[in-house]
Amino acid sequence: MTGNSPSQLSFEDILESLAEGVIAVGPDMRVSVFNQSAEKMTELSRSLALGRPLDACLKRNTRIVELLRETMDKGRIFAEYEEKLWRRITGDSLPVSVTTSLVFDPEGDLRGAVALLKDLSGIRPLEASALRKERLAYIGAFAANLAHEIRNPLSGIRGAAQLLSRKAADKSLAEYMNVIIKEADRLNGILNDMLDFSRPARLVKKPVNIHQVLDSVVLLLGGGAGKTAFVKSYDPSIPEVAGDESQLKQVFLNLVKNAIEAMTEGGIVSVSTRVITEFHMGEGGPGRMVSIEVRDTGCGIRPEDLENVFTPFFTTKPRGSGLGMAITLKIIKEHGGHLKIDSEPGEGTSVLVYLPVEDRGA
Repeated sequence: MTGNSPSQLSFEDILESLAEGVIAVGPDMRVSVFNQSAEKMTELSRSLALGRPLDACLKRNTRIVELLRETMDKGRIFAEYEEKLWRRITGDSLPVSVTTSLVFDPEGDLRGAVALLKDLSGIRPLEASALRKERLAYIGAFAANLAHEIRNPLSGIRGAAQLLSRKAADKSLAEYMNVIIKEADRLNGILNDMLDFSRPARLVKKPVNIHQVLDSVVLLLGGGAGKTAFVKSYDPSIPEVAGDESQLKQVFLNLVKNAIEAMTEGGIVSVSTRVITEFHMGEGGPGRMVSIEVRDTGCGIRPEDLENVFTPFFTTKPRGSGLGMAITLKIIKEHGGHLKIDSEPGEGTSVLVYLPVEDRGA
């Protein structure tokens, strides 16, 4: 036999060559196998996983831990069970299918259980992208028609309430009229948000000093922030970004306002900036970006809500429209930027916005 003979391949060679993540545990639910693909998918080093309890390694992936535990304790086998795998460093989730099996030694004694994790992210985007485009097109048409149908009678209701408010002799009735006017104005604001979300972008791009935009937002919202403290940490070397100043201001008004509202009894909102010289944008390769972080010390966002924050009309606020973050993401994407949210319940939230640097050579 030569050294290149297939018979010379070791179990470890085969295990490490698999595109699927392989995680095996012993009867005590401690990790005994953690291949290279599992490292990449979980963003957890094998040296930190081997020998440790599985639930300590996959703290946010409780369902995957439960699947292996059920396989170990009850002999229940799962085949291509679809689940989300939360990653350790980036904090985002990866769609995976989980297949579990029991492991026996040659004598037939139970030695442990193994999970095979298959990355579905290459399959899902095509389906999700088509569905999202169809959904957004429907929402856009629906929003435009709804706004048109509601705006005219809404103006009539508001006008009638103003007239009655002036003529009402009973002051308590005037107060009720004022409530109607305020609610009509709030509904009109929601209609405007719907139209902003549904309209095609009309960006007027020019070089923008992002620090001036952030200063104006903090100045505007700081007066009504109560006991909230603002901490600014700006990188003085940041170049101008390419963008529409008024729309970028709307982005950071939304983010800073959300940060303030997440802290019911004061707290700290930190706004910081820095330059990222090697920002990898998939097939586009590395590029220069400006990073703007808005961080708060508020209540945080539950994991089950975090994945829905950009869904139109999803909100956890009693009087929210559910369009603020959807519009924010839309504006950032239209600028060729990216947005990332990290949050832990009770620990606060960090929102990172990445915007491309103004190309002086264009």
